[in-house]
Amino acid sequence: MNQYKIPEGFRFAAMDAGIASGERLDLALAVADTPSPAALVTTTNKVIASCVALNRSHMRSNDGLVRAILVNAGCANACTGEQGDADALRCAEILAGLLDCPVEQILVFSTGVIGKPLPMDRFEAGIPKLHAALSRIPENVEAWAKAILTTDLVTKIQERQIGTGTLLGIAKGSGMIHPNMATMLGFLFGDAELPLELGVLLQAALARSFHLISVDGDTSTNDSLLLWSSAKQNLGDSGDEAAWIEALHDCSRELAKSIVRDGEGAKKLLRVEARGAATGHQAQVAARTIASSLLVRTAVAGEDANWGRILAAAGRSGAEIDTRKAKVGIGEAVLFSDDQPHAAAEAAATEHLRGDEVLLWCDLGCGQESAEYWTCDLTEGYIRINADYRT
Repeated sequence: MNQYKIPEGFRFAAMDAGIASGERLDLALAVADTPSPAALVTTTNKVIASCVALNRSHMRSNDGLVRAILVNAGCANACTGEQGDADALRCAEILAGLLDCPVEQILVFSTGVIGKPLPMDRFEAGIPKLHAALSRIPENVEAWAKAILTTDLVTKIQERQIGTGTLLGIAKGSGMIHPNMATMLGFLFGDAELPLELGVLLQAALARSFHLISVDGDTSTNDSLLLWSSAKQNLGDSGDEAAWIEALHDCSRELAKSIVRDGEGAKKLLRVEARGAATGHQAQVAARTIASSLLVRTAVAGEDANWGRILAAAGRSGAEIDTRKAKVGIGEAVLFSDDQPHAAAEAAATEHLRGDEVLLWCDLGCGQESAEYWTCDLTEGYIRINADYRT
């Protein structure tokens, strides 16, 4: 097991509170020694969970300072009415009482089945136990990451050391993954005192990572991403500002890729590149459309070098494309160019598709701009998992 370092000024705890089915960790708590600056981005879905509504309200009134976060798996507490709102607030109140801090400095996050109310007796009993178990031991990082999982097969953790400072990223996500925000639950803990506004840093990291992934085209009611720094290390000790920002971007990017690599039923990680676009926006649109195509992703699952599906997806994306100049490839094999297919290249493309990391690309033939996007193949496993999700 990796020995991850908890950033200075934070303590973690996790437990099996009996919220999710089976014997597993399902409740996680992270506490800062003092109220610490944070930035939060939440789902753009118009249907939101009670925890999302509560967190938005708290972030509007707490001057951007957070003392603790509570995360549960097994129950989304979404579409549960006024009782759901009251339950989310009650969780925050219990924790605020234990920490002797304003309730607005507490954020709560939930993930799991929509329409299922929180089993409050388990929260009432579990939160004090979590508080008593808080520590900085490295094992708590892995336990914390396990406690927030749903259909995920693996934990998703990234750590970066910047001078004497630490950046720790933990995420969950495997299904209901599509960019419109953060597309999962994600938590980025740091200990650097930064001159830039955390919200600006978080939005920049999102644009280069979590906004560039898709598993199934769905955006959850609970999606949230938090950047939280204890500000215990000044940049003179923890590396310069540019190095910290680069670490934030790299950590976010690798977490995003780990989510699609662990996509429900997935066997292959796909990188989609749109090249030769007239504008950066058109490159992004083309890459996202290709990556979101069910026909493209099922072809990859079947290791079928079906370049026509890639070209057709690019053509319907809305981006400008000149088929006389356009090119389509898989790996290093060029399957279409000069308005003609190249059947002789299909053997090399098929060989590339047998790997667990696949590159699909399309040159639109209209300019110099490019963009990339990450997704996964679409297999029968995705259907099995989601057909049986509640049963």
